[in-house]
Amino acid sequence: RATALRIAHELGVPLGTVVGFQVRFDDRSDDTTRLRVMTDGVLLAQLANDRLLRRYDAIVIDEVHERSLNVDFLLGSLRRILPKRPELRVILASATLEAERLSAAFGDAPVITVPGRLFPVDVRWQPTPDGEPADAQQVADAVEACLREGPGDVLAFLPGERDRKSTR
Repeated sequence: RATALRIAHELGVPLGTVVGFQVRFDDRSDDTTRLRVMTDGVLLAQLANDRLLRRYDAIVIDEVHERSLNVDFLLGSLRRILPKRPELRVILASATLEAERLSAAFGDAPVITVPGRLFPVDVRWQPTPDGEPADAQQVADAVEACLREGPGDVLAFLPGERDRKSTR
């Protein structure tokens, strides 16, 4: 939704017209929609009624490296569809996936590398005294120690949702 809204805003068009989106129970697109942002699950569901995805001239799948079952099924379906629809354009985007392997799987498709912005990252490991996972206070203390060194962002990896919620 946010991506479609931003694209519509940048193009100066109302959301749901030229630019729309479709998620599980919400479809903000119409017959004039030229760019539809959707979830991988929605696109996968459309294969049931449109096995060759004839509604589309181009498909972009972003974050391919996140490897969900939906994305894996879509990749397999696209490999089957492309020989039957050579005019279909497919772009698979990933920051970390092995591009050469993916290219080979799609008939040595061209790989375009877009260099990203790189920011310095310091990785710090702070084990707990007893070897157990850190509690909320230990995480807060570690973040405060980082922030005392100067401005910047801190990313803390925690083992589960309960830990993340209790650390706020």
